[in-house]
Amino acid sequence: MFGAGWLGWGLGLAGAFNAVSGSGFSLVALFLWVCSIYTIRKGRLFGKQYPPVPAAIRRAVIRSFLLIVLIEVLVIALSFLLANWIHRPELGVVWCAMVVGLHFVPLAKIFRAPTLRVFGILIAIWSAVCWALFRSNALVIATTTGTGILLWGTAVSSLLRARSMVQSLK
Repeated sequence: MFGAGWLGWGLGLAGAFNAVSGSGFSLVALFLWVCSIYTIRKGRLFGKQYPPVPAAIRRAVIRSFLLIVLIEVLVIALSFLLANWIHRPELGVVWCAMVVGLHFVPLAKIFRAPTLRVFGILIAIWSAVCWALFRSNALVIATTTGTGILLWGTAVSSLLRARSMVQSLK
């Protein structure tokens, strides 16, 4: 859904929505959301067939995840404050996208999902390229659209990885 938010933001600013593109966008977002809910529910049922992860490991993963998210939120807030302070609010968007991308790097290690690292680095690189090539509204449109597409790519990759994991355990 974060991907839908980013992509919708960019496409909306670009004036790209009409009856057809808006419907297509909504269908893809709904499809990814339904697939994610289905995968989470099936994963929980499937997980009951195997011994649970020890509580200490589970707590360590949750603590690490929450720490990464807390740092991400703080850095994003500081990014927007700095961007507004220098009277360049569009830079807040590109810096936020960089932080979003970079937060996937430690999450890849925590969740043992190397594709998260790849997508995170791609988002950060995309943001840097946008920062170098675009200004003002074009910067926001390019950054948000590319970030949304990459986040949707992350979702598809994660869903396919979950499917692969389940099939390998059968």
